[in-house]
Amino acid sequence: MKRFAACLLLLLAVTAHAADLQLLTDNHPPLHFRQGEQLVGFGVDVVQALAEQTGDRIQLQQLPLLRALHVASETPNTGVFTVLRTDERDDRYQWVGPLVEMETALYAHASRQPPVRSLREADRLGRITVPRKWLAYSYLQQQGLDNLYGVETPEQMMRLFSLGRTDFVVSDTLSCATLAREQGMEPGRLQYQLPLMKQNTYIAFSRQTDPQQVARWQKALETLRDNGRLEQLRQRWLVDVIPR
Repeated sequence: MKRFAACLLLLLAVTAHAADLQLLTDNHPPLHFRQGEQLVGFGVDVVQALAEQTGDRIQLQQLPLLRALHVASETPNTGVFTVLRTDERDDRYQWVGPLVEMETALYAHASRQPPVRSLREADRLGRITVPRKWLAYSYLQQQGLDNLYGVETPEQMMRLFSLGRTDFVVSDTLSCATLAREQGMEPGRLQYQLPLMKQNTYIAFSRQTDPQQVARWQKALETLRDNGRLEQLRQRWLVDVIPR
């Protein structure tokens, strides 16, 4: 009876803090993507596990990343996952994380031997294609490259690569293999060249979301990390990478 009463009190405590949260995300397999009518992926599993821990009710919605970030910047009880935390974004959101480290790298056709040794060398040898909305595009712009070519989507980037219309592409190491397969390419056609950026990913909550709620999500994430569940999810979704 005492055990039942304790469980009831715990349930009431969780329910008292529970809230309806809107969680937004873009299409970025295998982190988050649509499989039929359902959103799946590493990030989706993580936010669902965190909601189970906190007792929150969540609504998932897929939007382009920049639009999702705009919505979250001015809408209470709203978060975006998985997001790179930058100096420009830092003060605009409340952060839960890190979830997983993401490395962005330069890739070329597997027939290229040996790999290039620098961005300058790659720039001399051919076109470097990257989606304009990615942070990597801004980073490469700052390097003053002559052969940087911006496109609208990662699918367009990989399509140009598959047709031999670009020499280098940029992708994070977690999703490069999936992006290749979506364009009918074997991942082995791409050869890792050199690292460009390494950053951690987070959930970005609006400033109007209750800070105590955000703190509970951070604590729930630390529990997932401590009990090994976060690593299990990483092993489930994020092991398909192109060898260096």
